[in-house]
Amino acid sequence: MNELKLQTRYAQSLFDLAKETNVLEDVYKDILAIKDVCLENRELQVILRNPIIKPLQKKQLILSLFENSCKDITIKFLSLIISKRRDIYLLGICNSFIEIYRKDKNIKTAEIIVGSAISEELSKEIESQLEEIFHTDVYLTTKVNPKIIGGFCLTIDGKQYDASFLKKLSVIRKELTLKA
Repeated sequence: MNELKLQTRYAQSLFDLAKETNVLEDVYKDILAIKDVCLENRELQVILRNPIIKPLQKKQLILSLFENSCKDITIKFLSLIISKRRDIYLLGICNSFIEIYRKDKNIKTAEIIVGSAISEELSKEIESQLEEIFHTDVYLTTKVNPKIIGGFCLTIDGKQYDASFLKKLSVIRKELTLKA
């Protein structure tokens, strides 16, 4: 089965169950925390992907990490994933769950790429202006790419607005080479 399809199915199942039992917000917070731990802790990803480590040992590790901070439904879901040997897809399942949640709550995801780091205040200001424009909640992530030089690239709803100096210089260069 396609990895993305598998991850989406598991995420959708957890989403439906959490919504049905009225613990969606709590499970969403749990999934965000699990994703953060997976991203911050490379060793955890290696352990989950290692087929030599027995599922029981993996369950014990997951329980020790999340038992006190996550809802019971999330812990049971993690146990199910491990027992079905789908633990290698944990990060993908988390990402799919977050995407499904945001789609259900009509939260748009935007990404802004800038030449140098921007302040938290500016990031919040951009987020609020996007919310005003799109009349919905917006989750904004910021990435730094020094090649941008100045300006920014904004991606929202699969559409990209490139207002970077790099793009403008590229356009000027193209125009000059055509005239020469």
